[in-house]
Amino acid sequence: MILFKANWLNQCLLSLLLFGLLTACASTENEYKKIDYATGHRLHHVVVIWLKQSGDADVRQRYIEQSKPLARLPGVLAYDVGTPASIKRRHTSAALDESYDVAVASVFESPQAFEMFLKNPEYGRIAQQVLRPLVDKYKVYEFVE
Repeated sequence: MILFKANWLNQCLLSLLLFGLLTACASTENEYKKIDYATGHRLHHVVVIWLKQSGDADVRQRYIEQSKPLARLPGVLAYDVGTPASIKRRHTSAALDESYDVAVASVFESPQAFEMFLKNPEYGRIAQQVLRPLVDKYKVYEFVE
């Protein structure tokens, strides 16, 4: 009889433990679904740029150098800028576009940090007065982690 009670007690404790674990997993999943992706997730901002003087190495380098101060603005975690890689491939691909002059890939602490970056007067000055006069067209791609 004592052995039966011990087994029954172990089964009850095991059942309660399993129920608790399943409940915790379910609440974790629900909490994950409630995450507001507008806050707390890094934002990646990619800009592909075609310059007015397309292909001009000096103008490309000027754009690159004059954009680097943007990397030091608040909220910027990473700032990389460069030119097409011109990788030799075995097969051509219609998906590969090397027609641009410069590309910028930057990472921000969050979408809010990026919004503050856009409002920063130094960003406005550099973008409008220094970089934009060099640019013919550009494309922007953004995503959150």
